[in-house]
Amino acid sequence: MRYTLEIQKLLNQAEELAIHPKDKVKYYLKAIYLADENDDVEWAFDLRINLLDTEWGLADRQHFIPTFTWLLDAYDQNPDLFDAEELLWKYKWIIDEVYSNPDVSLEQTEDILADFKRRIEEQGYGLRAYYTKRLHEALDQKDIEKTQEYLTLVNDIPRDHLSDCQACEMDTEVMTLLNGGNFHAGYEKAQPLLSKQYTCAHVPLVTHCNLTYHAIINKEEEIAAQQFKYAEEALAEREDESSLIRPIGQLIVYLFHTNKELAWQYVERYLPWNLESDRNRSFFFAKYMVEGLRLENESERITLQLPAEHPLYNDDNTYLIGDLHKYYHSIAINLGKQFDVRNGNSNFINQIVA
Repeated sequence: MRYTLEIQKLLNQAEELAIHPKDKVKYYLKAIYLADENDDVEWAFDLRINLLDTEWGLADRQHFIPTFTWLLDAYDQNPDLFDAEELLWKYKWIIDEVYSNPDVSLEQTEDILADFKRRIEEQGYGLRAYYTKRLHEALDQKDIEKTQEYLTLVNDIPRDHLSDCQACEMDTEVMTLLNGGNFHAGYEKAQPLLSKQYTCAHVPLVTHCNLTYHAIINKEEEIAAQQFKYAEEALAEREDESSLIRPIGQLIVYLFHTNKELAWQYVERYLPWNLESDRNRSFFFAKYMVEGLRLENESERITLQLPAEHPLYNDDNTYLIGDLHKYYHSIAINLGKQFDVRNGNSNFINQIVA
């Protein structure tokens, strides 16, 4: 059929012409429109899977939720046509998006998690993936007690095809130790990742960033410098993946401790990514900016090229450091309160330094 040729042409253009993932998204949206217009559910399903795969590396994932909602509905209407495991993997991504949006109530979040749990059990999988999502949220909230509770539950259940890869699971255990104040134990746990015995899309890059940050906070300057070097090398290969703005915030903290000139270069280079981030990434980036900027003299001025859409932007590109500090502190406080109101605690606000 003619429309299938047009769809294939769009896919070829996405691969051959679209340099940035954002450009690929545009081609996939056009292809999805054609598939929907011709009631080709199978094409439309596969194209939407590709769309999710492409947006995964972006901080701006505006099509994630509506796309997955369509996929879930299509699967429920035609379960024999589609791969349940692939859909459940995408469900894991969507749970992260739900946790990252404080407008989604705790009750709604629990309903979504219950639906995910029901579906994986119906397909014969264990609950390791389910408890892993709860573990990740406990880590974000820096809730040490719940982190240990869910880590135990995860490790008590055998791995299956819905489990995170070994690299990601090990990185999560490293984060658990670092969050709990056990830097040296976390560093030792990370060794198989640092030697690249286990790797994944963002591991060990995020491990290097996490260790860089915690090492400098723990005054382990040599380890911090080594991990920053590795993080910078890995980051150079992912210059389009704006979803990495959060670990980049950790590197900015390190640089304000060690190399202020490079710190400002990082701020200038990566701050635009934050402007398109969800509220979870924006909270953590603001939190890290506050931690870094508090090391600077607030009465000094800095020459900085901010994007025109940044609320503090001015034509002469000169800013009072104190104004930048106040701005990011207010962002962190505002977003932290939103998450804490949703979660019924003060776990986000408690992470913000004075």
